[in-house]
Amino acid sequence: MNFKKIPGQKIKKYGDLINKEKPTISIVTPYYNGGKTIDETFNSVMNQTYPYFEWIIVNDGSKDEESNKKIKEVVKRDSRLKYFEKENGGPAQARDFGIKKCSKDTKYVFFLDADDLIDPTMLECLYWTLETHPDASFAYTALINFGDEEYLWEKYLTIEQEKEENLINITSLVRKADLLEVGCFGIKEKAMYEDWNLWLKLLAAGKKPLRVSAPLFWYRRQGVSELSRANNNKTQAMKYVTETASKVADDIVEPIQYPRYGDNHATCKEYDLIVPDYNKDKRKTILYIFPWMAIGGADFFNLELIKRLPQDKFRAIVLLTTPNRNPLRQDFEDYAEVYDMSSFLDRIDYQTFTDYIISSRKVDLVVVSNTEYGYYMVPYLKAKHPETPFIDYIHSVDHADPRKGFGRCSRDVDQYLYGTYCCNSFTKKQLKEDFQKKKVDTVYIGTNEEKFNPTKFNKEELKEKYGLPRDKKIISFVARMSEEKRPLMFIEIAKRIYAKDSNTFFVMAGSGPLMSEVKAAVNDNFKLLGMINKTEEVYAVSDLTINCSSLEGLALTSYESLAMSVPVVSTDVGGQTELIDETVGGIVHYNKNCSKEVFQKEINQYVTETIRVLNDLPKIKKNCRNKILEGFTLDIMKNNMEKIFNEAISSNLKEEKYNIDTTTYELACESFNGLYYNYTNDYYETNLGVYLTATASKHQRLYRHIRTRLEGFGAVKEGKEIIEFIRSFKKTSIDVGKTFIKFCKAFVAGIRVLLKMLKRIITKPFRR
Repeated sequence: MNFKKIPGQKIKKYGDLINKEKPTISIVTPYYNGGKTIDETFNSVMNQTYPYFEWIIVNDGSKDEESNKKIKEVVKRDSRLKYFEKENGGPAQARDFGIKKCSKDTKYVFFLDADDLIDPTMLECLYWTLETHPDASFAYTALINFGDEEYLWEKYLTIEQEKEENLINITSLVRKADLLEVGCFGIKEKAMYEDWNLWLKLLAAGKKPLRVSAPLFWYRRQGVSELSRANNNKTQAMKYVTETASKVADDIVEPIQYPRYGDNHATCKEYDLIVPDYNKDKRKTILYIFPWMAIGGADFFNLELIKRLPQDKFRAIVLLTTPNRNPLRQDFEDYAEVYDMSSFLDRIDYQTFTDYIISSRKVDLVVVSNTEYGYYMVPYLKAKHPETPFIDYIHSVDHADPRKGFGRCSRDVDQYLYGTYCCNSFTKKQLKEDFQKKKVDTVYIGTNEEKFNPTKFNKEELKEKYGLPRDKKIISFVARMSEEKRPLMFIEIAKRIYAKDSNTFFVMAGSGPLMSEVKAAVNDNFKLLGMINKTEEVYAVSDLTINCSSLEGLALTSYESLAMSVPVVSTDVGGQTELIDETVGGIVHYNKNCSKEVFQKEINQYVTETIRVLNDLPKIKKNCRNKILEGFTLDIMKNNMEKIFNEAISSNLKEEKYNIDTTTYELACESFNGLYYNYTNDYYETNLGVYLTATASKHQRLYRHIRTRLEGFGAVKEGKEIIEFIRSFKKTSIDVGKTFIKFCKAFVAGIRVLLKMLKRIITKPFRR
């Protein structure tokens, strides 16, 4: 994460509102000597995509003349700002004062301090999540700490844990009626844990919290904060918290937390929300529906397309459908509005939210790619917006999927699509022959020849940076550590290459579900780099790359490798043969569902092709970059897609009558529930160390309890190793080798935990 990319650096205009409704949300901000940061906070509020708010700023006896002068100037900038002054009494009193000044028509109160910042979509996401969950009382998001300290903060919420430590940040959206019911903050003293106490008051009253997983709140860590003052006054500050916590039963409510599965048999609902109506932007508004923004070929294609389209002609909005940490989110946000729907909505509500976005933003074109949910929304959305063209982009047809991946999805909604586009001619042929698609065209992805330019890198310096041998030929694997990419096969290929040529060394860049197996399989002749953003540096140190994937469209890694003058030995799946041949590398036939004997021959063929290329390396390297420059650059791709977009938008579609039917999408949500279930579990296990799977559910409380206690010793990482070992015995079949490795890790982790416990007890006794 780039902690310097803070929201609020400048004002972004969305256009003039046609329907100027009464405010739905009251933003309440206590202000005290905040002149140095209020401009950024102001910008971040004015940049909100949901415009129906009032902003109540309460000057809590600020002493700094420049700050007082500044705030009086700021409140004149927008009619939605209301300014009040009172004697200094601390933030709790200032917020309670502000709540009393809220318009009677507002439904929600949003707390925001004068030095903190919010993502442009934060109000809209929180508004939607509470409107779609009338049983929830207040909602908050993951947060980003910036300033003196920089880190992402996201924790799983349990009522038991909330009574022990505050997991809910002050910048939350709360139903005003619930605030008034519990007496708001109600604390007259300063430097108290007033926000923590408020959440406990709401919980004691049976009010349900909702946690949004997207990091939309930016918390400024700078100097002496109100929290640090409360920490210094801990004994006194805890008196309210301890008393209120005693009234909260551990099972009083079950928090709603995202991502989540939702009800598998839910039906689509309509909600009575206020839809912003802006004057039409002079630019063409493109809505993209993607699964996520990870570090993969399809994701980089999506990013480069949005990035390269002329910003004065096209406006981009991105909706995401699948749980993921989205490491490329900030890069997309430089060029688009981004909404991770899985972080604040149930799947059944994606369709309604997408309809809302199309209506409020006056979308000119919808592009769907690689998401089942995006495809099966199309019939409903097309019925609601018959004049809006829909197109899809397919990277490959997955024969391992019983439904043949997105080829089947595309065929199912073909009558609603203006056109289908794919990244290679092989996939185009499949779509026509296997799925009877008629309007299909190829648009090659291409790569950034400027970014991936070997003349910009010093190979020897990079070898030193990554700890690689200077005197050996480097062969790399750059891909996700997942079944279809076959990283374990690459390891076997590499070992056989080394047996023939000991002057070789192997690098693996990427992460994924097979990472633990990969770590167990490699030896000292491998370097695992994990997830890495600067893949161009990996290619720069490489002499050759191997792609043994069982599924590809046309791999972005192949484009990038060739652009860096690095030959590729590749499987022949998808459209790989349209780019790779013996002049720039080698091709090996993929044998689907083959015997062990044929599989071993396939591995040996990779070895043979790799040795051939290494023996003729100088000549082959010269051909690689030229092939990219001649027909596979991103500018060529951008020009082709821009032409397609303009043709679709100007196609003057006949406003055909389609039946508005939600059944297609409801059935899709049921059909893909298992897959979504797995993605959600993976999110919690990978990012929060929480296990939600059915096999672990009966032990979930124990895991949470262990994790809570280990956090006090700073031993969460070690605890996870121990839990992994315990969980291995719950499987129906046990891999003895892997279980022994986990036992060793758990044993070492246990020793570390004991040492940390001992150190913690000696240096800092627990509070009772």
